[in-house]
Amino acid sequence: MIFDGFWAGFQPVKDFGFWIDLLPQFCDKETVRVLGPFWRQNNRKQLEEIWEKFGPWDYFITGENRDNCVDLARKCIGFRLPKTKNELRFPYWQWYLTWSGYELAPPYERFGERLSVENLTRPIREVFDTPLRAEFDHLSSKAVLLTSHFKRHRRRLWRITDKAMGCDAFGRKIRPSTLPKKTLLEAYPFNLCPENKVGEGYITEKIPEAFLCGCIPITYCDPGDLALDFNPKAVINLYGLSKQESISLLRLAATDYDFFQTLRSEPLLLSQPNMSPLLEFLAA
Repeated sequence: MIFDGFWAGFQPVKDFGFWIDLLPQFCDKETVRVLGPFWRQNNRKQLEEIWEKFGPWDYFITGENRDNCVDLARKCIGFRLPKTKNELRFPYWQWYLTWSGYELAPPYERFGERLSVENLTRPIREVFDTPLRAEFDHLSSKAVLLTSHFKRHRRRLWRITDKAMGCDAFGRKIRPSTLPKKTLLEAYPFNLCPENKVGEGYITEKIPEAFLCGCIPITYCDPGDLALDFNPKAVINLYGLSKQESISLLRLAATDYDFFQTLRSEPLLLSQPNMSPLLEFLAA
């Protein structure tokens, strides 16, 4: 397999293991060519020269908020809603589910384990301890934010969340921690996990990772995009809310036992994910 347009230090087996295993099953070419999302417009001429020499890439696959390269690849897999028969929406978080045959490998090192479909279809309160009403007032209602930057709307959302309920921020340039991501998240009842940018269909692994750690996810994304993948009733979405509306909603979640338990009583996935559309797309 040949990979173009990926980040510096890209390791195919480690970073792309799911696709390395899957794509050769459906592409009978001796060499499968895959284009990634990390090329820039100033590389366009170089890509066009490769296209003229070898023809279009077999696949464009992205886990980034990037438009499909329908003019460069025969088939495109990403976040965008399909506009042609050569496009498929298969968001990044689904790469790491416990699909049949992929329960253990390839690994998902960023989180420490693959994302459990079973637990995503169960409410938090069924998987984790549920505090009694009498205990609720004495529990920490803080949120946690894991981030490497405070760019765009992230700093504003952190300040709002910190004012409403308290929000500890961790990151190598903010407050370094040696704890694994999963261990750190499990210590908090809420996780502020906004998307870096709002883009069509762009919903990442941040929400399911938070949910699987027992955190109520606090996100910032288009409600329609959120509903493509997840149960909006299991998530606090600050998109479109004013500062005061956001603070009021977050304070309610942190102080109202019934509302807190209502959020924890909803599954994140309303139905079992199905890999059939992906397999049919690859086979076509």
